[in-house]
Amino acid sequence: MLGLLLLCVIGTVILALPGVQTRLAKMATDRINTDFGTNINIERLRVSLISWDTSLRGIYIEDYQKDTLAYIDELTTSILSFKNMRDNRLEFGDVEIEQLFLNLKTYEGADDSNLGIFIEKLDDKQPRPPGTPPFYLNTDEIVIQNSVFRLTDENLERQEVLHFTGLELTGEDFTILGPEVTVDIRSLAFDSRIGILLENLSTEFKYTKQQMRFDSLQIKTPKSNLKGYLVFDYDREDMGDFTNKVNLSASFEESNVSFDEINTLYDQFGSGKEAVFSGDFSGVLNDLTLENLFLVSDNTGIRGDFNFKNLFDKNAPFSLRGDIRNITTNYYQLRALLPNILGKSLPSTFQKLGQFTIRGDTYITQTAIESKINLNSAIGSSYADLTLTNIDNIDNAAYKGFVSLIDFNLGEFAGNSKLGYATLDVNVEGKGFISQYLNTEVIGDVYAINYNNYEYNNIKVSGVLKDQLYDGSLICNDDNIQCTFQGLADFGNGLNTFNFQASVDYADFHELNFINDSVSIFKGDVAMKIQ
Repeated sequence: MLGLLLLCVIGTVILALPGVQTRLAKMATDRINTDFGTNINIERLRVSLISWDTSLRGIYIEDYQKDTLAYIDELTTSILSFKNMRDNRLEFGDVEIEQLFLNLKTYEGADDSNLGIFIEKLDDKQPRPPGTPPFYLNTDEIVIQNSVFRLTDENLERQEVLHFTGLELTGEDFTILGPEVTVDIRSLAFDSRIGILLENLSTEFKYTKQQMRFDSLQIKTPKSNLKGYLVFDYDREDMGDFTNKVNLSASFEESNVSFDEINTLYDQFGSGKEAVFSGDFSGVLNDLTLENLFLVSDNTGIRGDFNFKNLFDKNAPFSLRGDIRNITTNYYQLRALLPNILGKSLPSTFQKLGQFTIRGDTYITQTAIESKINLNSAIGSSYADLTLTNIDNIDNAAYKGFVSLIDFNLGEFAGNSKLGYATLDVNVEGKGFISQYLNTEVIGDVYAINYNNYEYNNIKVSGVLKDQLYDGSLICNDDNIQCTFQGLADFGNGLNTFNFQASVDYADFHELNFINDSVSIFKGDVAMKIQ
């Protein structure tokens, strides 16, 4: 027994010699490089015959363009089976890696990253001698410290996509089987050059040639906490056009997100905003569908299904389609939430609605809005089936469609103190949402409208409304005025201008609050041109 121990000690001393370690390192990699066409070099390998602990120094993995794919300063582990290692089955105890540099790169014109091409070489699809197993590596636990991860794509205008420093990872059951990689990540943390600080990520990760899975995913940053899962599906050639060809599916629940942190990747959200949300994502990044969204941020609540096109392509037209089950918000909160997307497409008069709720369908592009929505607000309710164009100047945008108002304070909305609440159904075609630009044709029924502190009922209108001018026809069957009107009435500029013909069956100007005399009944035909 003593002799065996002495032999192990002498063997360990011999294995500690630099020349022997270099030779062992070469032997450990030659078989893998020969079998799989890789270029892996180990500067030094030390093996203890007493504890079977193994230390590898200077591990270099070269990519297919002869650049660095990965470099490890030191890897410490224990070899569980030298026999299996000879058969390309690398089975280790716990692995500790110090100062890993992982350099993922997609070269110009390439369809896959250097990592994808490297893992492809480990596939067993090529003819092999009968009984030859695929490449296999496994460890019960892996710990990575003081490391760097860089992702670049030479096909993009901004080639460096990600650069993480201070990377720390703890994982369990790390396995490479041919081209498949699995690991149960218990914790992952890093800092980045673009301002993302990941405090912790945990997930059950799996990589294959067609899929990347992040099951049981939890992400924690200084301001966000996400829970759910994420899956990428692709063909190898799709990786060269990630935003348009790689399909993703994801689901998050009871998650908190900071828009300041999202803006480091996609600068479209308002600053200083946070939200609680849940929802299901599917599609490619430039054709992304978000279903069952529930989001609460400040005084804004959103429920619905949405589709975003060309979010990440500045050269293609952006569009947003929404099936809105409920949006409760106000003008200022909605603009602050998406200032670049909605900030320019919401009419300024919407600020007069106060807190409002929207339900319905909408389709928004950079130049137009199509909507079929119900709106309940502090100043009344409405339904609109409208198409808006030229929304670059939304207050002077053109529109065409149908509008229904129900007990709606039209005076508050239009900024006219003589107008009050209105209930009406009208077809409209024209432009302008504020009096300065208003010029629209109106055809329909006004069931009730308050003017000069009197409520008119049963009016049919067909004419042009411009600022505070009406030019067209009007048929009124109110209790206190029955008439047919054809012509122009201008209530703007401090002077009232009239140029019309009217057939009046009955009018009580006292009840209509035009004059104070007790005798104010009028009947007859009128042709008037007066200021």
